[in-house]
Amino acid sequence: MAVSLDPDYEEFRTFPHRGAAESFSSWLQFEGVPSFVEPRTLGNAVEAEFVVYALKKLAHRARWITSQLPPTDAELDYLATGKLPTEEGK
Repeated sequence: MAVSLDPDYEEFRTFPHRGAAESFSSWLQFEGVPSFVEPRTLGNAVEAEFVVYALKKLAHRARWITSQLPPTDAELDYLATGKLPTEEGK
């Protein structure tokens, strides 16, 4: 298990792609849990995974948030881009 350089944060979840990790981190931040993403090199230093770190003192809140229904694709797109989906047909 990797250790973040910031002792106030703990490893919360890992993802195989940066985009998914950034979206997840944005979701936590939107819900009031400070978080950030760091890449972690695997094995031969070619492959990597992306680790989301959450503030230790709010990790319980992050666990509660993630135990609820997952965000929809539209919600993740909004969190990642800040753009609302356009309404079709108008």
